[in-house]
Amino acid sequence: MNNNHVPVMLNEVLSFIPKEKKINLIDATFGGGGYSRAILKDCNIKKLIAIDRDPISRIFYEELKKDFDNIKLFNQKFSKLDELLKDSKCSIEKYDVIIFDLGVSSNQIDNPERGFSFQQDGPLDMNMGSSNLNAFKVINSFDEKKLADIFYEFGEEKYSRRIAKNIVVN
Repeated sequence: MNNNHVPVMLNEVLSFIPKEKKINLIDATFGGGGYSRAILKDCNIKKLIAIDRDPISRIFYEELKKDFDNIKLFNQKFSKLDELLKDSKCSIEKYDVIIFDLGVSSNQIDNPERGFSFQQDGPLDMNMGSSNLNAFKVINSFDEKKLADIFYEFGEEKYSRRIAKNIVVN
């Protein structure tokens, strides 16, 4: 699988990471590993913990692992960070930097089969691989109020009630 994602703030992120001091770092949204690769290459990293809930991240991790042996991936939600570290050998370390690159990546949007694209036909999925629930099930089985609440709370959509009503009617 090709890694099409280009981290948009790579230079800005690298500018905050000490280059000479040996540090431990957590990349809490590993994705295609763009930040991790650059950090491992340019900085003095003792241990890098990578976290990503998307199962395809393992493909990019395995590729990166060929060049660097000081990286460990957890296929999990970053909200489980405390549990991951506590339940692993990694808990004995102190971490100097944690990076969060929030959002979806080109690897998700550019692949129509993933169901994130607005530009290409594909299933309405949008699943990061850690749930049995996908966008198609949500849209077709949740009631109007629940849909409106989701659109308002997570999408900050001011027309959430109107959108939900139109989905349920159609």
